[in-house]
Amino acid sequence: MSTDKQADNKAYRQLAELAQRYADNAHNLPAQIDVTPTRSVVCFHLLGHPVAILLEEINELFEVPHCTRLPRVKPWVRGVANVRGKLTPIIDFASFLGGRLQAAPKRQRVLLVEREGIAAGLIVDEVVGMKHFRVDAYSEQRDVVPPQLARFVPGTFLNDGEYWALFRPEALFGHDEFLAVAA
Repeated sequence: MSTDKQADNKAYRQLAELAQRYADNAHNLPAQIDVTPTRSVVCFHLLGHPVAILLEEINELFEVPHCTRLPRVKPWVRGVANVRGKLTPIIDFASFLGGRLQAAPKRQRVLLVEREGIAAGLIVDEVVGMKHFRVDAYSEQRDVVPPQLARFVPGTFLNDGEYWALFRPEALFGHDEFLAVAA
């Protein structure tokens, strides 16, 4: 019996020493850090200016499709296109704002936005991609936004020294001129 107790004590001591060695060499858990909330946006260029739209306000992003022209509509309406089985108006957004698209046609993209059952595909210049802007980088500063776009922009995000105008589609859909497409 005594040899069994000695073996148990020896095994216990070895386990205790091993546990101590691991504890001595263990790294502390990383300190809790405060995480600043961010907003996910899709960034693009329009009228030569950086613009962002909240990711949740875009239904889809795709290349400019073939459009069927419509008679007696404003010149900024490119036509309609079949987008996932739905006829969707495709709008030259820069032309609607009184400017013109600046990127080569292969670089232009369509942002599909929808509000209360009304969908529109907005052609924009080159899409930069998705970014995550810090919420505290947002301000209601609009003096850096092109005047023709300002009515659809409540503010800007400052990211790496560059102001990104935050475009809000609900302001566009609430604009009478946008809804009156007949020429």
